[in-house]
Amino acid sequence: MGPVFRLVIILSGLLIIAVCIARWWFWGRVQMRGRRIECSMSVAEMYERLGVTKGKPSELRDATALGITLRDAGLHLLEADGNIIARKRRRGWWNLRVLPALILVILVFSFFNRSFSSMWVVAIGCLLIAAQVAIRVAGISVELMAVKRGWKELEKKGGFRRMDEEEAVLRCARASVWDTVLPW
Repeated sequence: MGPVFRLVIILSGLLIIAVCIARWWFWGRVQMRGRRIECSMSVAEMYERLGVTKGKPSELRDATALGITLRDAGLHLLEADGNIIARKRRRGWWNLRVLPALILVILVFSFFNRSFSSMWVVAIGCLLIAAQVAIRVAGISVELMAVKRGWKELEKKGGFRRMDEEEAVLRCARASVWDTVLPW
């Protein structure tokens, strides 16, 4: 039984490490570049132009904030179009929000209870977290559809004044889908 648990821990760890590296590669680098690009439109103006109401307006004007806003507004627009998966992706499944904390509580109590092998507890915990990361990675296509939907709506309403702003915001919006792949 020992080698099976080790294999599960290693494969789960490799999946989580690979997703962390992909997140940094696709999102982290683009995010850093996008923070330095100042745009003529603010986050509040973009929400207003796209017709999405948000509670707290922001005056951020960098390409990264606008890209995240475009993705978020696209999810709102997809939800308004009747896309159930977009609603679940935007608000989150209840069990996917609670799962990391629940796993941690169960693992701590199981570890100290000593009724289960500690290797078994760690292997199951790693497997559950890796499964949640895999589910989140599988949902990236919905967020890419949301970016496309938000971009089409923004182009209908006038878009940006400069082409370099459009390219930077769209690049940041596409990359921002990788921001949501980890449960923490």
